[in-house]
Amino acid sequence: MIGFYIALKAKKMNDVARLQACKGELSGKQSEFHDNEKKCMEPELTLTTWHGKHADEFDEIREADIHASYVELSGDQFTKVYDAIDAKIAELNAEIASIQATIDRLLAEQAAKEAAAKETAKQGSK
Repeated sequence: MIGFYIALKAKKMNDVARLQACKGELSGKQSEFHDNEKKCMEPELTLTTWHGKHADEFDEIREADIHASYVELSGDQFTKVYDAIDAKIAELNAEIASIQATIDRLLAEQAAKEAAAKETAKQGSK
């Protein structure tokens, strides 16, 4: 029974480590994503490249839809993912603490049973 709880605790601790590693990788991706933000507005439209009504409409779509979505993704959505990971890590840490309390209780019960058995054996040999 104790072995089950020890294995379960190890699994939960591994899950926490994996989530923390994921969070670190995600942070790197967010930085990379942020660094590439200006690319969604390229190429810049000038009088020598493309101009006029269609160019203006294209620029408006690019700014209002593409760039705005990009900014939302790099900010709000990353934040939501970080919050979800943090919540799951906190949940797992609470489970780990509970499992450890169960392990401690079972070990104490086992030690008490062994002590009682030794005491009974001593009294039986007298």
